[in-house]
Amino acid sequence: MKSHTDILEYTFGRPVANLSFSMMQHYIHSAQKRGVGMMHTARSFYAYRKVFYQGRPGSVVLSQLQDKRIVDVGCGYTPYADDSMFSAAHEAGVEFYGVDPLIRTDIRFGFRERALARATGGSGHFRADPPGIEKALCTTAQQLPFHDQSVDEILCSYLLFVWIEDENTLADIFDEFRRVLRPGGLVKIFPLHEWHKDQFKNSRLTRVLHSFEIKQRFILGGPLSRVMPSMLTQMTRR
Repeated sequence: MKSHTDILEYTFGRPVANLSFSMMQHYIHSAQKRGVGMMHTARSFYAYRKVFYQGRPGSVVLSQLQDKRIVDVGCGYTPYADDSMFSAAHEAGVEFYGVDPLIRTDIRFGFRERALARATGGSGHFRADPPGIEKALCTTAQQLPFHDQSVDEILCSYLLFVWIEDENTLADIFDEFRRVLRPGGLVKIFPLHEWHKDQFKNSRLTRVLHSFEIKQRFILGGPLSRVMPSMLTQMTRR
């Protein structure tokens, strides 16, 4: 029997998530047609806690991640932001990596970057050479520089199924996730609509996804965190 919370999620949350994600995709597709590339944000630790860790206090999240290796794929400008999870994890001694091909190649801290950070819930305050920057890695999600089964958790915010939709590319990425994750390791993806709405045509993508147990939970979001209502998708490596 479904709980009251489950009933609310299925009758209200999931339809709202589907509509919200569809509207966002329409906006991004329109932007891509106009030649707009990926918009790199710098979301705050508060936003990450809201989405990926059920809103738990920062001290609790960081304590639970001690002795684990966490990788933020498609991290954008977060390694340079003073209020990011990257910064908080470094200060707490958590092994937290940021991965993005733009790292140390095309970094700017102009009006546009600061405004976009603020619009997505960040402070907009950056440092060009912040502590822990050696854990900000200039590479792609398909080429993670970690040994097999050496990662505990992968976070992915506003990248997969948002800016990256090509199924061949997704198959490469999830195959790499499977390689580096320990059995029982997690991939957390936000945002997304209901999983069953995706009917993948790529057989390789379908096969690699069967390597994961997939669950979803509705995230209401809100104006403080600048988080849209959507589904958090959690994938556990079998």
